[in-house]
Amino acid sequence: MKSYREFRKSIGFPLKERKVEEKSIISRNSLEEDVVDQLRTIVKKKKEMDIKFKSGTEVPIDPESAKSILKTFDSLNSSKQKKMRDNMNKNTKSFMTIMDFALENVIK
Repeated sequence: MKSYREFRKSIGFPLKERKVEEKSIISRNSLEEDVVDQLRTIVKKKKEMDIKFKSGTEVPIDPESAKSILKTFDSLNSSKQKKMRDNMNKNTKSFMTIMDFALENVIK
């Protein structure tokens, strides 16, 4: 009599491989999400969350900081918004520079 593992292998039903594929799909989706979208989620939920960048780093952001960054972002024209979006998505250092600028120049 075959064990469950041997039987599963003989019929070609690799259960563990499917779980790994699902996790990799989930991680790819979270990396594809734009920083601006993540900031809007933070403001909507009113909860501190981590923002993930293309470089793979994460930074925790509170809702008030996210709101001020989005106010600054929304006040720009489309070409400046694109530049700001690209810089925010790069890495932690460029995001922090933009956050400092936004906090200094927030429209109250």
